[in-house]
Amino acid sequence: MNKIDKIFGDDWDNCSVYVISEIGINHQGSLETALQLIDASKEAGADAVKFQKRELTEIYTKEILEDHTSAEWNLDYLIPLLKEVELSASDYFTIQKRCQELDIELIITPFDVISVEFCASLDVVAFKIGSMDMVNLPLIEKCASYGKPLIISTGMWDSQDIEKAVWQYETNFKFALLLANSTYPSPYETVNLLFLEVLREMCSVVGYSGHERGIFIPIAAVGMGARIIEKHLTFDRNQKGPDHKASLLPEEFAEMVTQIRAVEVALGDGTKKVNQAEKLNKEAFASSAVAKHDLKAGDFLDKDDFIFRSPGKGLFPHEIEEFIGDKLKQNVPKDKFIAKEDFREVLKIADWEKFRYNKNWGVKCRFHDFEEYKQIQSPVIEFHCSDSDLSIDFDGETKHSQLIVHAPEIVNRELVDLCSSDPRIVKQSLDVLEHGICKTLEISSGFADTKPKVVMHLGGMSLEPLKGELLDISNPMIDIAIKNFAPLWEKYRDKVDLLPENLPPRPWYIGGEWFQYGFMPASDMKRFCNAFELGMTYDICHAALYCNHAGIDLVDYTRAVKDIVSHIHVSDAIGINGEGHQIHEGCINFKDIFTELREIDFTWVTEIWSGHLHNGIGIHKSLQELKEYENLL
Repeated sequence: MNKIDKIFGDDWDNCSVYVISEIGINHQGSLETALQLIDASKEAGADAVKFQKRELTEIYTKEILEDHTSAEWNLDYLIPLLKEVELSASDYFTIQKRCQELDIELIITPFDVISVEFCASLDVVAFKIGSMDMVNLPLIEKCASYGKPLIISTGMWDSQDIEKAVWQYETNFKFALLLANSTYPSPYETVNLLFLEVLREMCSVVGYSGHERGIFIPIAAVGMGARIIEKHLTFDRNQKGPDHKASLLPEEFAEMVTQIRAVEVALGDGTKKVNQAEKLNKEAFASSAVAKHDLKAGDFLDKDDFIFRSPGKGLFPHEIEEFIGDKLKQNVPKDKFIAKEDFREVLKIADWEKFRYNKNWGVKCRFHDFEEYKQIQSPVIEFHCSDSDLSIDFDGETKHSQLIVHAPEIVNRELVDLCSSDPRIVKQSLDVLEHGICKTLEISSGFADTKPKVVMHLGGMSLEPLKGELLDISNPMIDIAIKNFAPLWEKYRDKVDLLPENLPPRPWYIGGEWFQYGFMPASDMKRFCNAFELGMTYDICHAALYCNHAGIDLVDYTRAVKDIVSHIHVSDAIGINGEGHQIHEGCINFKDIFTELREIDFTWVTEIWSGHLHNGIGIHKSLQELKEYENLL
């Protein structure tokens, strides 16, 4: 199915905005320029290119064509230009072939019936009806007879004319109405974007054909419901011709498409959802119920038992009323937050069943809750450390568990980044990673007598989108990281297993979303690890988010990295930024992934978002969910 057909399908409201690059006559009659403009349109992200086809003898009177000075002055200028720029039939077949090669759709505006027949022979995906022909019923009926969608501009006509014309259209063909102002360039005050709402009452699919300067009006139109956007493209706004001054340069067109796609995502589905970064910020800044004194299981909550303080990990002020008078099922010490789970029967960590997986499995925790989690005697314990954790005097021990430490990702309120070209950032990053390694060695005597592992995030992120967002096998960031990491590897390679972790395309750092450019593709991970003969921490959730973003199969990704996998983080994923979801609540087919990895020797832990809270209820559920794969894990 063509992209344009999807716009007119039953699910049109969920389709991407259809972006048309209007080449029109900006090729100046040159086939070579026309082909170059098609190439530029494809590179800029357009879904279609549009040309114009006319037989002048079918449009203008013989008198005007023979003596163009006999009419208005604008025709004196226009008629010679139109004769000069008209492409030949063979030119159009070459254009059609180029569009097919580039997989970009071809639309043509025919100005007469003969041109309609010619356009149909080119198998255009749709006919564009120019504003002047919005009321040209014979031309519209001829176009409709071929069963192609019609995209009809409404410039030059007022609302009564538009409504009358639409009322006369046959109802057995698909058409869209585009808001347009037929001046080149159009003043902003004449655009009248609010008229899109009126057009939507006449037609289910509406769009915008823009002739104003700049890119922000089409972007705003998308926010107001436009499903088709058309803008002129040129290589030089100073060329002669009616459209050049109202056209975009290729880099401007590309930026418009980028912003349109961002607006599409930002429009959402109308349902208000809270992302992970918001949850973290809510915990940090919102107030929730905190016990004013020790509360015991069996007590009935009274309004004098609590005050509201941050962090926002407990019941919020708008929720607390429904719990007043309810019996607590858990002890809540003074100054600890009161949560919904405190009114439920929650299995204590010490009472968890014995999990029997084939490989060395474990849980993630912090130094402060280690004594609780060590009770399950998991073969692996992974500590997730902040930079301040590294200064804690920790003396915990359990000889049942292999030690893994997740080194800090943030230091001095900045991200660890060995891909940086800033010497200060690199030194700071190396220092905190080394501090994490030293902390691992310091506490390792309290754990199983195996070589400890250190999980590391090595950077490659940016707050801003970069050109060539998904970098390929030649990613220069990895070369920089290899150079910066080498001294650390030389110093500690025989003491700990250093395991770089693959990262997601839209990670949540320091309260918001970032863009990740390094340590995502399998090629990045293999190139870095092979440079030092390292294993990797394979975060399945991160890999799924990257694969969703890049259009890659997760099993293929897994197959590509499995030879370097040493440790695994397990959680589910949604979209391109939904991290840490509970097992079987996202998009990952775990059976296929674990089957691919079954012959590999690795350790693993679950990494459910906030799964450690309330006696590890999220961790416990994830371990239960994963039991169906215990022969693979």
